Amino acid sequence: MNRLKTTLLILLMSTGTLVAQTNLSFEEALAKTLANNHNIRLALVDEEIAENSADRAANGYLPTLNASGGFDWSYFEGNQRLITNDRTFDPNNSYSYQAAASVNYVLFDGLGRKYRYQNAVGAHQLSEIELKGIMETTALELATTYYEVARLQQQNASLDSTLRVSQQRLLRAEYAAEYGQSTGLDILNAQVDLNTDSINLRTGIQLEENTRRSLNMIMGEPINTSYTVLNEVQLGTISTAEMAVEATLANGNAITRARQIKSNTELALGTVRSEWYPALGLNAGYTYRGTDDPNGAFLLGSNNFGPTAGVSLSWSIFDGTRKTREANAKLSAESGAIQLDQVEQQSKALALNAHGEYSNALAIMQMSEATVRTAQDNFDRSRESYKSGLITSVEFRQAQVNLLAAELQLSQAKFTAKNAELQLLVLMGQLIAE
Repeated sequence: MNRLKTTLLILLMSTGTLVAQTNLSFEEALAKTLANNHNIRLALVDEEIAENSADRAANGYLPTLNASGGFDWSYFEGNQRLITNDRTFDPNNSYSYQAAASVNYVLFDGLGRKYRYQNAVGAHQLSEIELKGIMETTALELATTYYEVARLQQQNASLDSTLRVSQQRLLRAEYAAEYGQSTGLDILNAQVDLNTDSINLRTGIQLEENTRRSLNMIMGEPINTSYTVLNEVQLGTISTAEMAVEATLANGNAITRARQIKSNTELALGTVRSEWYPALGLNAGYTYRGTDDPNGAFLLGSNNFGPTAGVSLSWSIFDGTRKTREANAKLSAESGAIQLDQVEQQSKALALNAHGEYSNALAIMQMSEATVRTAQDNFDRSRESYKSGLITSVEFRQAQVNLLAAELQLSQAKFTAKNAELQLLVLMGQLIAE
């Protein structure tokens, strides 16, 4: 009866809901993220706004064209006192109307228009850099979460395998006790280990489900979307620390952003300095005006029309705030240069540290692979010895635990190495292809 209960327990613990799941590669997950992630979509809107602002038409390079018109009506009666006599007039309608079109163009404004346009272009370039930074950060978050799901899949597979061995061990202990070949202590030990393995697997499954939801949030997918991520991890080759530093200084998002900010502050200084120069503009137009007044003393109506043109010159000779603005713009440009130097030093240190962590992670992964091979060989031999009665169940359990620990260590080492590689690629500006 006890053996029957144990068999039913094992079947219940081994049976889960079978759901057909779609395989999801990292490339597919990245494509979904770049298309649907909310932070990236918001950054794309900001980048598009900056692009619109960087158009020449938005920075005074085109003339302005205006049109105006009007019509007035009145209905009066009364009298007029003239030099010759007084005149009384009956109620009557009178009208006045006008229409005009004008075009204005600034010929020269002290290069202010040029600098404003270049500032807008610089702001657009900065928004593109920031967009790429957000994409890289989000892609790194995606990769970390994706490979964590893969690690948990592998971990839970190892835990499940361990659980099944423990189930078989419990059955074996019950059979042995039934035929008087072991004591009840072996059964109790097997039951305790089986419960421990069951708890570990249940905890691992819950953690995997939580991490999957986080991955769906990053990809912009429905929270409960089900899929199986691929466990294969392809590691690249980043040969030397010097190459990592060189790529980081050339393409890293942080230093690219610092360079653009420095350039923008220099352009802002040019904009302030342009205020010292006069502005010269042209205007031209065409006007039509007319009146109709039956009650006029001498003039009953008129109309006139024709072109107009002019030149305007303005010069702000003195502005008490201009000198302060120029001084502050110079300080901002100086601050941009200091920040660039600071980011360069930080980038070098981060690249060297990241390459060191990546190299160390690769070495640990290789050692972990050797440990798994040794632990697997020890477990296989211990299982045969246990079946032959040469070792105790406690000794067999230790070999089982050692194998599980080695497998989990290898899985952790493999995904740690991948994450270290991704961190380094972000610093080098190579995680997202142009």
